[in-house]
Amino acid sequence: MISSSSLSVVSSLVLVSSLARVSRSLKSALPRFIVTSCLICSLSVNAALSISDQPNTAQADNAEVASTIATESAVATPEQQASFRNKLYRQALYYYFEGDYNAALRQVAFNRQRFEADTAKSHLFEAGLQVSIGLHHQATQTLATFEQALIDQQAKDKLAGISPQSTDSIIDDKPNETNSAKSNTSAAELKLIALLQLSEQQIEQGKLTAAQRTLGKINQLPASYAEQYLILNQLAHWPVIYTATANIIGEASSKFAVNLDDEAETIGYSSLSAYVMLNQALQMIEVSDFQGAEQLLTRLKNIRLAQTETSFWQDLFTEKSPQSVNSDVINNQAGSSEDSANDKMLQQQAIKDYAQLLLAQMYVKQTQYQAAFDQLKDFPQLSPYTESALFLFAFSAQQVNQYTTSTALLDLLTRQYPHSQLGWQSALLLSAQIKQQNTLAESLTSYQQAEQLYLQQLADLERFQKDIKQHKFVSIFDNQNPLTTQNDSQSLWLQKALKNPELKNDVDTLTELTLLKQNLFEQQQKNAWIKETIELNKRRQTRIIKQQKQTPYAELIQQLTLQQQQLSITIAEAEQQQNARIFANEAEQDWLNRVNQSHQIIAVVNGQRNTEDYQQRLARVEAVLDWKLQQQFPQRLWQHKKLLKEVEQQLIIATKQQQRFALLANAQQQTNPFEQRQVQAELALTKVTKNIAQLTTATEQKIQQKIAVFVSQQQSQLQQLLLISRHEMAAVLEQMSQMDSVPMASSAPKATTSLVNTKEGL
Repeated sequence: MISSSSLSVVSSLVLVSSLARVSRSLKSALPRFIVTSCLICSLSVNAALSISDQPNTAQADNAEVASTIATESAVATPEQQASFRNKLYRQALYYYFEGDYNAALRQVAFNRQRFEADTAKSHLFEAGLQVSIGLHHQATQTLATFEQALIDQQAKDKLAGISPQSTDSIIDDKPNETNSAKSNTSAAELKLIALLQLSEQQIEQGKLTAAQRTLGKINQLPASYAEQYLILNQLAHWPVIYTATANIIGEASSKFAVNLDDEAETIGYSSLSAYVMLNQALQMIEVSDFQGAEQLLTRLKNIRLAQTETSFWQDLFTEKSPQSVNSDVINNQAGSSEDSANDKMLQQQAIKDYAQLLLAQMYVKQTQYQAAFDQLKDFPQLSPYTESALFLFAFSAQQVNQYTTSTALLDLLTRQYPHSQLGWQSALLLSAQIKQQNTLAESLTSYQQAEQLYLQQLADLERFQKDIKQHKFVSIFDNQNPLTTQNDSQSLWLQKALKNPELKNDVDTLTELTLLKQNLFEQQQKNAWIKETIELNKRRQTRIIKQQKQTPYAELIQQLTLQQQQLSITIAEAEQQQNARIFANEAEQDWLNRVNQSHQIIAVVNGQRNTEDYQQRLARVEAVLDWKLQQQFPQRLWQHKKLLKEVEQQLIIATKQQQRFALLANAQQQTNPFEQRQVQAELALTKVTKNIAQLTTATEQKIQQKIAVFVSQQQSQLQQLLLISRHEMAAVLEQMSQMDSVPMASSAPKATTSLVNTKEGL
């Protein structure tokens, strides 16, 4: 019995050692397959656009390799889930403050797809990011669904028993502000921001009726949003004078009632307040209220514009230039504060310049040319309204007999703005003035120069239209394309054409479609990679199944079970009898066998000779052996218990591996859900790509039509001016021929008549 037990222990040690090697090889192969399967599932969801994620039994069996974050969020309390959504939102905010707007937008989409973290604030943040990178149509759609998203979130929070404060604990101010300056954004304020931004996008896209309906949903608002609200109402109802109906809460609501009689007014107005006043002045001019407009514009030109800080949401919903979106983050951070201060100063100066220009234009409209001339004397040279100011100044100087000044200004306009309608008119005005002040030969030369200008512009227009038809729109309207960045004739015509809001909107749409095509191409590449991964996974799965079929799991489990039973019996017997001989090793077992044989020999010869001395010596040897075994009994008992535990663990591992590879044997059932999802994603991507291609073609046709209309209008204006210049040249030539045949005195009245005809033609 002892010998069999010892041999069993030795054989079990050898078997367990071999089993450990087998199990390690199985464990190293199985997780790789499962992780690859989970990776396929995750990437397939991202690539499948809106394909629904259906559960399957394979994913349930592989739950042990699922994402830790997803597992924790699934079993977390509502408060913990809200905190988790806020952390994901902060991750997107991090990318935004780093200047990587595309990464922030991708993070928001990933949070919604992977973790269903689609809060109202992240919804609004996504719309702002879309505006920042120029995706105005997507931003409009996102803002249009914000109200429903807010309602859904409030309903979920109420059902979960979460207070609004706990779900809205993200600070949206800039990170360098103090904690006292930071405040949470309430749900009502988020809704107000969404409505204001949605109306702004609708106005930019020419949907004025929709913008009016959107603004009509606002019943009350804080004073900090009053300026933006009033401006949007003015633009949405232009040129009708509309009185806003929303209740403005706060002390600043009376700020917009400008005291026109207070000449000593020194309060600082924000830039938005100045825009409100400018729009009011324009509306007064439209209804011929020149006195009120003059007072308002004079006050606006002289008031002090205060430095106003923009909020987080105002900065967010500002379209960034492509250079700032794609620029290096470090450079962007280094120059952001300085650029922002310069932009604000330029904006304030532009407001005052525009007020000054409106005053001069109003004076010209009332034939008060001297007042217009005086108003434009000190107009800044570097201003966005320099062209219009130069033309009005030249025209006013001409009307008040400042011919030297008007001649210089008209010549400057003609040379500096050859593609502008004001530049074209300046050429005729200059020729008419030369005709009145100088000789007929100089007048003829001036008209010939004007004719040459018009002919050159007509030729440039034809080349521009030809280039538009030949080139692809993506390359032409790309901001990095030389056609739009260089100061050549083609780019100037394109910039002039893009001043049409409808055409600009179509070009923005085409740009967005181009970005979508690029994103879809990347998704198709990912989908193709997923398909290849599935095929690779199937081949690996087949190879693993083939290898595992060669492993005798049933025999291995049977042997381990037998070893477990034998070890359990041996340990139980040793503990019960406290018999140390059970754990004797091979050498000790040999000694014990020799002792037993000696006892048998003594028993045989007992009575034939004196064996007492032999029995005493044998008893001493046996006692020494028993003493040695008893000393090592506790240690050997512990070793056998440890061995039993290892055998039990290996038995469990072998049983689990047998079950897992039994599931892997059904390869079709394992990969079928992934293959179906990949095929569905491929079909969806193909369909969307086809739709985008059709929409791109339709948009390009619309752009072609609008550019053709633009070119036709410009050609019509140039041809009309060309016809006038040729008529005037004919009149000059006629006068010159008459002067050759009649005295000088008789030709003067005809010159006056020709000048009158010229003014009528203009």
